Parts: sequence; C-alpha cells; structure tokens
Amino acid sequence: MSASPATLDRAELRAFLISNLESHLDETLANVRPDGRLGTDPWINRDQHDILPLTLLYQTEGSSIYRDPKILDVIAKGGAYLAKKLDEKGMWRFDKKDGSYWGQIYTPWTYLRWIMTYKLIKDELPTDLRKEWEDGLLLGFTGISATELNSKSNIYPGPLPGRPALKEGEVIPWVHNIPSHHATALFLAGELFDRSEWQQQAREFMQLVVAAQSPHGWWTEHVGPVVLYNRVYIEALSLYYMLSNDESVLPAIERGNRFHLNYMYPNGVMIETVDERNPYGVLTLKRDADGTAHYLPKQVNIHPGLFFSDSGRALLAHQMPIVRTRDQKEVVDVDYLYYCLNATDGELTYTARQEPRFRMGDDSLIARENPWIVSLSAYCAPRWPGRFIQDRQNLASIYHRDSGLILGGGNTKIQPLWSTMTVGDTALLKPTGASRDTDLAPVIDVAYTPDACEIAEPSARSWMQTITTAGAIAELAFEIVDDKSITISSRLVKPAPDGRAAVAHLTFIPYPESPIRFSDGSTAELADAKCEKTGQTSIAHHNWKITLPESSQINWPVLPHNPYTDDGHAATEEARLVVSLPLTSDSHELTLSIEG
Repeated sequence: MSASPATLDRAELRAFLISNLESHLDETLANVRPDGRLGTDPWINRDQHDILPLTLLYQTEGSSIYRDPKILDVIAKGGAYLAKKLDEKGMWRFDKKDGSYWGQIYTPWTYLRWIMTYKLIKDELPTDLRKEWEDGLLLGFTGISATELNSKSNIYPGPLPGRPALKEGEVIPWVHNIPSHHATALFLAGELFDRSEWQQQAREFMQLVVAAQSPHGWWTEHVGPVVLYNRVYIEALSLYYMLSNDESVLPAIERGNRFHLNYMYPNGVMIETVDERNPYGVLTLKRDADGTAHYLPKQVNIHPGLFFSDSGRALLAHQMPIVRTRDQKEVVDVDYLYYCLNATDGELTYTARQEPRFRMGDDSLIARENPWIVSLSAYCAPRWPGRFIQDRQNLASIYHRDSGLILGGGNTKIQPLWSTMTVGDTALLKPTGASRDTDLAPVIDVAYTPDACEIAEPSARSWMQTITTAGAIAELAFEIVDDKSITISSRLVKPAPDGRAAVAHLTFIPYPESPIRFSDGSTAELADAKCEKTGQTSIAHHNWKITLPESSQINWPVLPHNPYTDDGHAATEEARLVVSLPLTSDSHELTLSIEG
C-alpha cells in the first residue's frame, strides 16, 4: 500500500548513529587489554567486533576520538588479536559468555566486521600488525571459500525436509543466514586481496540466496518463514549490494522489507506468529517519575537493509521514533548502519505503508483493524529433532494498541501447553533436561503440532481457523466486537479417532509486576507464584480480562525450551500464562476485553 512520499532526515539519522557509537566508547575503552583483547572475561571472538565502530569514529571528523593515535593502536592490536586466536583452518572457538563451548566456527559476523575494518584502516596499520591481519584474513577466507558456502561446513545441519539425503561425497550449496554473511565478507575479501574468483563465488552464491526467497519475502530454514532471522538475510544482501553495486539483489531486498513492514507490531517488535525460530521476547517494565508503567521489548531492530528499498525506508521511519526512546546501548548493528549511510547518498524517501490485510497465500493472515491486530498462521510442519527450529504449534496472536501483545507469543519445543491444539496427555512431555544431543522430536503419545490448518475470513471483522491434529478437527474463531472487546470461540468438529482428549490452549503474555486476578477473588504474583486452577469464570492480567468456562484449566508459569541454554532451561519471565479449554461439540465463547 502506497501513499504520498515522505522523507527521513539523513542528517538527523547520521547524528543519531554517531551519538549511539559514542555512547559505547567508555565501556569499550575500559575493557581494552595490552595484548589487543577487547570486551569482558571470558573472552569470545565477538568481543573484537568493537574494532569496526572504533574505526568509524576514528575516521569521523568531530568525533571524540577523531585521529587519536591511541585508538589506532587499539584497532591495530584488536585485529591482530583475532588473527592470533585462529586455529590452523582459520576458525575460532565458538565460546559463549556463560562459559559453554559449541565447537569451532568461521564466525561470519566477526569475519565481516574484520574485513570491513581492514578496508577502512589498512593503510594506517603498522607494517608488522598489518601482516598479522592479512595472514589471518587470508587463512580464514581461504577456508570460507572452500567449505562455508556449501555442505562441507562443519555446522551444516543437513537438507531441508522433503529434500533427499546427500549421497556419499556429494556437496551442495548451503543457503542459510550464516553463509549469506560469509559470502558478503568473501566478496569484499576478493576485492581487497585481488581474488576475483572469490568475488565471483560470492556473486553466484547471492543469486542462490535470492532464488531461495519466498515470493512473500522470507527465507525458510525448515518449513515456512523465519521472521526475526529473516532480517539477517536482508542485512547480508544489503551489505553485499553496498559493496558490489549488484542491482540484481534489490528486488529481493524490497520483498523482504515489505514482509517485515507488515509483520511488525506498533511497539517495534516483529510479529512472531509464523516464525519458526524465535518466540516473542521478554518484556521489561520501566516506570516514569509519576509511576506510569511502560512495557518495553528487549530490542527494537533496525538494520542497513532498510536503506535500500521503499518498504525498508518506511519501516525505518516506523522504528526510529521508538528507537529514540530506548537506551542507546540496546540498538544493535549501528556500526553497519553508519557504514552504509556513509556509503550512500540521496534522499531517504518512501511511499510504502502497512497493509490492512497481508496474506501469504493460504498460509497466514495479518488483519489490522485499529486498535486490534489479529495474526493467524496455518503453517504446518513435521517436528525437527534439533534445538533451533521450533515446533509449529502456536497459530494465533492478538495485539491491542493500548495493551500490546495479549495472546500468542509464538513457538517453542517439547512444550505441548504452548500449542493451540493438542490431542492426548500433555503431561507426557517437559521442556527441560535436554542436552545438545537430545532428540527434540520424540515419538510420544501426545500430538501437539497440527497436521493441517485453514484460515477463513467470513466477514470483515471475524476470522476462523480450522485445525486438524491427530485426526481431530477443531474450529477456533475470533470476532472483533468493538474497540475494547473481541470474542474467541472454540468447538470440536470431529473427535480424535482413537478417543484421546482434544484441548485448545490460549497462551497469554506475562506483564511484569502485574498480578493474575481470578474470578474467585484470589490473585497470583508472577515472580513468586506457581498456580494451577480450575472452576474460574474469568481471569484478568495487565489491562485485560477474559471470561472462561468453569471447565478450563489455568497454568502459570508454563516454561518454554530455551535453545540457547545447554539443557533447555528457561527463566520464569520467558513463560506463558496458559488457559486450556477441553474441546467438545458445544462451542465455548470467551470475551476478551480491555479494561480502563
């Protein structure tokens, strides 16, 4: 949807980015070590990312460190330290700040920042340190060229579902967000080290990335979209475009940005319903001096890919007023943003707008009926045994302008109570206690991912999902009544053939320091309560209330599996408040209302 052109103020944006880079300086410089290490202990290779923002400020006239020789020394030693920590193949240890070790890796974001920094600073490096940089970069990019854009990579997870297994000795391209960044870095390394074959390899790989994109603007890493990580693909394509001027990737950048523009909540968070990688993040409570509460998402993302398309600039305009209210240290990829802004010119003009209806075929729907947003998913997929691809289980999200996200929150693994519909005993499976080698798609007598789902819009402000799970069929319907209320109805159309119970689950987002209020007059505090209740006719939380049938069961906290911890454990604030509704042929109609 387009409208009259609007323009972002380039000078204002540039000043914001410089200010943001400056805001990190004290912390960065306080952690400089004589040997070139940056960051806090335990050291990880990403700590050296600071060499890029330091270089940008060092070369920006008017910055507090402009042409400061002490800063040049930090940058030179910082890049050399990266070279010193390489193994014989040019890989680093994949360590995390929690002390865990995840194997060896050609960290793409580190290599990209390292080679971008080299381009900017190479002629100012001392001769001996420049050689250390170059030896390390050449070792690493030789390895990246040989193995990291294809299935030879030691982190290649295997073919996507439905694709044949690789034959012995077979090598195929690996189109994924990680090698996309490797290819971008490889292109620049080819330019700087006069390796035209690297540049051609990168060009050809980026054409594969473009070809793998859905017509709706996303990439998949299993079945259906990634949302949060989709940004990483767009970022890689955009940095590649900036470095190469290869205009053939611009349509893919626009498609991706249009997808994100429409899959964006008013609070600056990406809509999670169809995301196969990441659920809705934890909210943080901040209060004004008068006590007014504000619930802030962990991050409000902007990235350089937004510069290079109409929908991207529209999304940047949507995000910037929100970003400006946040702590500057929460904004990520400012180095990339400033690098790209400096490398481009022209007006940051846009006409795109969020669309009242955004459909991706029959698989999803975003309905914007101010002040409500209803997001529905019909993506179905076999469960994946690995930890980073979530179970496609949670099919509906409801957002209100005055409340934020109320219902939904996205997907996790081995947690049936996060599923919109289950068939069987949900107590058979728990999300904790797994190791990195645990099969997270176990054969078990509970079905918690749908086999099929259909979305219908019978009238302008009502929607229905027909969900099939283990032979049982249920209907879940939503209808906007007015600006303050929406009804949610559930009905069992067909029972499971084997007689197992079918249940619908509504997953509510927790708002810190807001108690759960029950119809019997009792309350539960999120921080220290564990509750399982039945027999209630309503519950309330935050600024909403929902009516319930007495047969429903209420559970808090219902924890996810966290793929970024060794054993999958999650913190309480990552949990959901879950209402489980036994499905019968009689329809249950619930009214969700906004209070105040």
